[in-house]
Amino acid sequence: MSELTERLRTAGADMDGAMNRLMNDEALYATCFNYFMEDPSFVALGEALRTKDYTAAFEASHALKGVAGNLGLTQLYQLSGQLVEPLRHGQPENTDLAGLYEALIKERDSLKALTGTQ
Repeated sequence: MSELTERLRTAGADMDGAMNRLMNDEALYATCFNYFMEDPSFVALGEALRTKDYTAAFEASHALKGVAGNLGLTQLYQLSGQLVEPLRHGQPENTDLAGLYEALIKERDSLKALTGTQ
């Protein structure tokens, strides 16, 4: 395994599942991971939450959840899922969306620091 995948595995990522989904192509994984760390959906989600555009927030968080799941980034997947569900059910006021978004960005930034993709 590459240094990237080993670091992510140590951080709790489901690298076995991710590698299975990407046919054990570590170079493809690295490319996808690097693109995901800069995914515009992170910014779009923050802006949508700030302006209370919950449809756009749902779309951005749902996109992030899907990619995080495919890449085996368990914590990002769980955090995005916690954003998706109240938005899906039209209950944004019942959840600390801003706090979840902050945790999501903190986790993304921690993965970037861990892997040297800043």
